[in-house]
Amino acid sequence: MNYWLIIFAGIYLSALIYSAYKSKISIKSEKDYALPKVGVILGFLTFSATLFSTFTLMGMPDFFRTHGVGAWVFLGVTDTALAFVTLWFGLSLRRKYSKKNFTNVSNIIRDRYGNNLPVYIYRFGIFVFLIPYVAIQIKGIAAFIDFSNILAIPEWAWATLFLVIILSYSYVGGLKAIIVSDAIQGVTLLIVTTIIAYTCVINIGGFESFFAELATNKPQLLSIPGPKGLLTSQFLFSSFIVIILMPISQPQLLTRIVIMNSQKDTKRMAVAVSIFAFLIIMPTIFIGLYGALRYADSSTDAFLFNTLVTEQHAIIGALAIIGLIAAAMSTVDSQLFAIQAEVANYKKSKNNNKLLIIGFGLVALLLSIFTTKELVLLARVSFAGTALLAPMIFTAIFSNQKHSNILPYVTFASLILYVLSSFSAWIPSVILGIRLDMILLLVCTIVAMLQFMIYKSAPVYLEETIKSE
Repeated sequence: MNYWLIIFAGIYLSALIYSAYKSKISIKSEKDYALPKVGVILGFLTFSATLFSTFTLMGMPDFFRTHGVGAWVFLGVTDTALAFVTLWFGLSLRRKYSKKNFTNVSNIIRDRYGNNLPVYIYRFGIFVFLIPYVAIQIKGIAAFIDFSNILAIPEWAWATLFLVIILSYSYVGGLKAIIVSDAIQGVTLLIVTTIIAYTCVINIGGFESFFAELATNKPQLLSIPGPKGLLTSQFLFSSFIVIILMPISQPQLLTRIVIMNSQKDTKRMAVAVSIFAFLIIMPTIFIGLYGALRYADSSTDAFLFNTLVTEQHAIIGALAIIGLIAAAMSTVDSQLFAIQAEVANYKKSKNNNKLLIIGFGLVALLLSIFTTKELVLLARVSFAGTALLAPMIFTAIFSNQKHSNILPYVTFASLILYVLSSFSAWIPSVILGIRLDMILLLVCTIVAMLQFMIYKSAPVYLEETIKSE
């Protein structure tokens, strides 16, 4: 396998170097570096690749191995809803963006609220929940490569090398180079997951034998709430809400919507993303169920490495490793770049803004090296945490009136409560049988709706008062 791994690694690195070079020579301004325009093919591939990280091929199979597939109908419904929200919100965002030429969501929020406090709260939210997620991506791929014993170097060295490659690539080529990397990752991951899933089914004896063995030995995996009782109706509903809010609350996905060439391309991209999502998630179900049948008592690392690499043909095993590296690189690049874009000052030099990416990357690296169980927990709830920002972003996008800081204060309090509930028993994660994140999101949504209605009908003197704050 090492022979094929060297070949594919060389091809992948060559493609990255070439795309970084081509992107660099095409950059004429800061806008070209941070917000290039793309068509529907690159658009849906970069959106999908950003949406699906290394957890697609590492986390999701292990999730299905542990909790079963009682939610696979849920996945189809969620993917369809995700496409609708992406389309609906994307078109509204593009109208706002093209009208006032905003460069990031922070500027939209600042314009609507008339001050910087909501912007700081928004940045706090994405930093607290996305930087740990980036750290876990770095740690995950470093641990996987270290487990494979490709070279006798420690895990922290793999993590550092990985981050250096990522930062060098994005520093030189900007977002356009990241988009090319996304496209490579998306195609590679789809091909690899499909082939591995097919191999897993064949190893059992075909689809009929596959499900017959599951029904006999692991029947709980085929129904809700699963062996550990996780897939309850409340869990599925909260997951549905969090997932469909991702295009709104995740800055790296917002950026992908803004850079589409036209409204027509945005519509096509949204539909293509939902199809791609279903195609790439479905194979991970079979990989996970295969793990439940053959590696039920194995560690996660052993299950993944044996299923994705050892049991596969040398070519597929090598491609799986490259696909995982590409997925991690795509996700880390996109999220670091998105965070940088939210705090960048486009009136300053391009190098000043690039330094922000390096700074955020170093923070993520340190977290990945000194990661703890609590950090892993925070990364797992990152999507739910950023979802709490959605009502405030909604208000900024869809409202034409200035607003007070009531909603930002409520949002900030919700973020703090949610973070504390993840670490401390003092604040329960479930209240009266309802998940705390759903309660907090509901409160933020109600406040947003009330504020929207109040200020929509507000007299002129009230709007002037808000403007003067």
